[in-house]
Amino acid sequence: MNIYKSIIRPLLFTIDPERAHELALGMITKLKLAYPLFHSGYSPVNNDPVKIGPLTFRNRLGLAAGFDKNGTAIEFWDALGFSHVEVGTVTPLPQPGNELPRIFRLPKDSALINRLGFNNRGADAVRTNILKARKKVSNDFVIGVNIGKNKSTPVEDAVKDYTTCFEKMYDAADYFTVNVSSPNTPGLWQLQDEEHLAELLSKISALNNSISSQKQVRNKDIFLKIAPDINDETLHSIFNICTANEITGIIATNTTIGRTGLQTVIDQQGGLSGKPVFGKSNEVLGKLNELRKASSHKTPELIGVGGVFTKSDYKEKLRLGASLVQVYTGFVYEGPGMIKELLNS
Repeated sequence: MNIYKSIIRPLLFTIDPERAHELALGMITKLKLAYPLFHSGYSPVNNDPVKIGPLTFRNRLGLAAGFDKNGTAIEFWDALGFSHVEVGTVTPLPQPGNELPRIFRLPKDSALINRLGFNNRGADAVRTNILKARKKVSNDFVIGVNIGKNKSTPVEDAVKDYTTCFEKMYDAADYFTVNVSSPNTPGLWQLQDEEHLAELLSKISALNNSISSQKQVRNKDIFLKIAPDINDETLHSIFNICTANEITGIIATNTTIGRTGLQTVIDQQGGLSGKPVFGKSNEVLGKLNELRKASSHKTPELIGVGGVFTKSDYKEKLRLGASLVQVYTGFVYEGPGMIKELLNS
């Protein structure tokens, strides 16, 4: 019997989604003595290590950004058998996010809508949480940090927020993800435009070189997370800018503002995730893969995220060129049992 799907999920789904999420994370952090049991029960037997840049991921499955915004349950994700967790999105200053309610379940569609708005405790607090967790997690567990701008920061000043986060979190992160694709922070999507993105990534790359030289350590890997709701011209521009700035990887994709094909009648703003975004995110992933094949330069690796629930979903992301796959909404609906299901042959 799947205890999560038969007992735990039905109970959690009787509670407000955000409150249920907070309760679950709170319980997780209080069950540390039981982590070895979770490891034996859920960790995959068959790992398929993959190297991206200088980083080695023990398998191809990770937990996407947004689930553990403040890095409070990092040891748990390690115990479950994920190869990596992406903490955040983290902003320079703490911020409460958008007004409640801001998460909505769509069970008929196996989906969620969120308009959280980068609620987090700020770079200093999250850095402390990650460094504390590093003393206890496995040596081969990778911790990424997803960074963004504060809501109050104008788009024209956004670069400073990203570089501030990058600098503050440098010794805590194994890699960084530059988030320019959340639909819930005003003006953020503009950073995907050619002029803004070129400046942002060149400044971060220059800072990366400067800090690594100063500290005499290797450069941090940098990923870029993009939206599914972009046209081919913008996608080509993003790919070329990432290639020019030697960005390690592109994460395809964030949530969608589209509502096509939903069974649920709902009038709520925010990013839609889960099964309805699977096709759209795969379309972007596939196009990026074709651009990689056609390029004669060293190009970014691809990370597939969006609508992964089953082993066939997982394999489809890999078929379309993903080196890594991340889950979020599928994990909410399927629970920790999905890790073995996806990874074991």
